[in-house]
Amino acid sequence: MDNFHRLIELNSEKEHQNKYQLFNWRSELYDANDNTYFLLAKFALLNKLKIEQVNEFFNQYFSIDIFNLNLSEHRSLKYLFSIFSNQAYIQNNLITKSSGDLNILGIPLIQDYYVNTRHQEKIIRYCPECIKSYKLPEHASLKYLDRCLFHNVKFEIFSCNHRVIRLKERSVKCHINFIRIFCPDFPTPPTKKHNVPSQFSTVLNDLDKWNFSLKEICDKKLGKHLHTFKNMDCAIPEQCAHFVLVKELSLPESLREFTIPTNAIRKINSLSISNNSGFSFFENFTYFQFVALPVVYSSFCYLHRKKEASFIQSLLSFFDELKLALINKTEKFWYLHENDGIWTSSDSKGLYCGVLIHDLLIDWLTELWLPPLYTSIRSRRLQYFNNFHLMNEDLVKSASFIPVKSNISENKIDTLFSFNRVKFQEFAIPNFSSEQMLALDSMCDELVKSYIHDARVWLNRIECGEKPDHFPPRSRALLSLQKVQNQYRLFNIQID
Repeated sequence: MDNFHRLIELNSEKEHQNKYQLFNWRSELYDANDNTYFLLAKFALLNKLKIEQVNEFFNQYFSIDIFNLNLSEHRSLKYLFSIFSNQAYIQNNLITKSSGDLNILGIPLIQDYYVNTRHQEKIIRYCPECIKSYKLPEHASLKYLDRCLFHNVKFEIFSCNHRVIRLKERSVKCHINFIRIFCPDFPTPPTKKHNVPSQFSTVLNDLDKWNFSLKEICDKKLGKHLHTFKNMDCAIPEQCAHFVLVKELSLPESLREFTIPTNAIRKINSLSISNNSGFSFFENFTYFQFVALPVVYSSFCYLHRKKEASFIQSLLSFFDELKLALINKTEKFWYLHENDGIWTSSDSKGLYCGVLIHDLLIDWLTELWLPPLYTSIRSRRLQYFNNFHLMNEDLVKSASFIPVKSNISENKIDTLFSFNRVKFQEFAIPNFSSEQMLALDSMCDELVKSYIHDARVWLNRIECGEKPDHFPPRSRALLSLQKVQNQYRLFNIQID
């Protein structure tokens, strides 16, 4: 039989209404480790209340808006449910906002329970064993954990249909739908008792300590993020961050069996760019100037120091490799019609079938790295060099580049770049020391190798029979420039 709880009316203006509010609750429905919204969902279903009525109840008696919970209100709700259940309140440190924003190599990572449960997620992760006892542990929201700390069972996923749920109601309603599907007998008392292994308290304690020291650990091992040079494939960045989190950031031994597997990381390279504590060159650039730096610097290197800049040689060698592969190719070719994005397979070299896939790769890398080699139709060419002009201007503003031509109007830009490569003219040249040149050479070398790797993987899959479905190749690598204490380091993370 359910327990009936009475609450004294707090609002004196409503004394003419019922003085006592009745509601149902059972002590076994409370667990100190349960997700807050899961407790609210059990409360709503047990009392057969609409979500608006639940919000009105907690608003009226406790001044808590369940549609917009802050940290203290999360804790307050857990405390209230412990009182309803006649159990001692145990403050769970997972309901605490981490100090400072945690980012791993430029990827923002939300690790605290508070933000993860505040109308953010489209899914609910759950333990199939816990749910048999109407339990949903808070640590299921920590995505670097792969398994339940109670049962060592892999978390499963429930997806919510957000199209039919208003944003403010999402968190509780998703949990209500979840209970209806996975606990069809609710609110009948569960037949299975929720048993917690004895070692759980130790593991949870280790999790608490580690989870809330991550900001400090990240700063010490990875440093301050300055710039990300490549955008990863759409679904990969957060996954990559969790891999690094588990693999590189001093995870306690007791937690290792519960975390996501890390074998998807093929390699993590860390290139030291400078050991000179006074070397603040990379901090002179804004975000947009950082975007401009590789292409403008590589243009200068192609024109003036081609032989000593190994990344230029790598690009030119890869172009030769693509051209040779095309000469030796006897099977059908893939072409892209750029106007409509349609791919065509043909063995014709003479007829227009679109842009050949090998030429696409060369053009793509040329646009990114080698403006002196850029050849295209006039409309794209003018736009391209207008952008190149703006990049130069950004770098001149940083005082690290010196203008070669000043006061160039846009209508004169195209005249500076004839289709004859010899007549390519620069807007600005770098004002760098030899040490800065060496640092940039090393950095660009890593970047170019990563782009060439992406191109090879993409082309190899097509050569093995896959039909192209996108261009340019998608990156499965993260290249992040970090300042670690007095060093600048370029982290290169490859994901299989």
